[in-house]
Amino acid sequence: MTGTDSMAPDLPFHRDASPLDPPTVYAGWRTEGPIRRIAQANGEPAWLVTRYDEMREVLGDPRMSSDVTRKGFPSPRPEEPRQTVGNFTQMDQPEYGKVRRTLTRTFMVKNIDRMRPRITELTHQLLDDMERRPRPVDLHEHFARPLPSYLICELLGIPHADRGLFMANASTIGDMQLDEGTAFSARTDIAEYMMQFVEEKERDPGDDLLSDLVVNRLRTGELTRREIAGMAALLVINGHESSASMIGLSAITLLRHPDQLQRFVTQPEVVPAAVDELLRFLSIVHVGLRRVATEDVKIGGVTVREGEGLILPIHVANRDPSAFDAPDELDIDRKSRHHLAFGHGLHKCIAQYLARVELQIALPALFQRFPGLRLAVPLDEVSFREENVVYSVNALPVTW
Repeated sequence: MTGTDSMAPDLPFHRDASPLDPPTVYAGWRTEGPIRRIAQANGEPAWLVTRYDEMREVLGDPRMSSDVTRKGFPSPRPEEPRQTVGNFTQMDQPEYGKVRRTLTRTFMVKNIDRMRPRITELTHQLLDDMERRPRPVDLHEHFARPLPSYLICELLGIPHADRGLFMANASTIGDMQLDEGTAFSARTDIAEYMMQFVEEKERDPGDDLLSDLVVNRLRTGELTRREIAGMAALLVINGHESSASMIGLSAITLLRHPDQLQRFVTQPEVVPAAVDELLRFLSIVHVGLRRVATEDVKIGGVTVREGEGLILPIHVANRDPSAFDAPDELDIDRKSRHHLAFGHGLHKCIAQYLARVELQIALPALFQRFPGLRLAVPLDEVSFREENVVYSVNALPVTW
């Protein structure tokens, strides 16, 4: 089947060979060509990009729009996606740049490095709690999910006690079995919740991101209250789901590679590269990034017409042998920082350094605290979330 065939297969989600590997059909498609037709959940066709180089090309092309309200924008659900106020990942220039610049200072390397002691402290508090619990312990529920949730709450200056609201709504937003209206309502609920904190920070600003936005962006008229609330909602949703997923899946992956795990725990110098290799190997956004062409564009020898959507499964690009030697093998010594786990180009994840630091601290600490850590059930009994925008586990029972 070629990129011009009229018969378009459905976009596959089921990880048939292993829960840690992309669906096997992608490897064959990648061999056949860099782009092909695929059927979306609504039955409408879109272009599926299957190779690393072409995916980078699309993600770096200003003629490819991230605006979900544009005609032809592909959706993981049968309904058309809706844009949420303040969600700058769904914007194009110049609006995108205006909003993103307001967050740049917060996510600078030097500012994230100042958070390392607090990330370490929270990590050990959660590990202390795990150690006190009767075994087996659900690693997802008691470590992987709460750590990034606590961090994003502190970053924004909102109570830890309210993180349950975020986690429940984030799960709803990512569930592709639910309709777009339900997902949009969950996003709106978080944004409305954030509005009250924006108003509180106006009255009594503190030393947190929301206060900074209120003092330096709202009072100057650069942003509205609703835009700030929407941005905060986006950070909450994305900030804990992706990191929680990576902690759990990385733990499984390292347990399946005991020799590399031993070096990961005992040789701190390998940890940064190992974390990037885990990000490449797992690539948790398994529904793919999405764009729509704003004019006719040639991709992989095929003309993508204006108004046609493109789906970019980054977990497939990160297993492309033209970009990575032996890509289906985990190699913590690999120089894999050019992976696409955080995207590429203008919309590359603004919080990528924070995500890396969380993993660099949390994963070694987990295995150092529990050197005998192991799954409490066989891998084929672990429940994975395949019908979700962010691939993860539903639960991860471990013992030691």
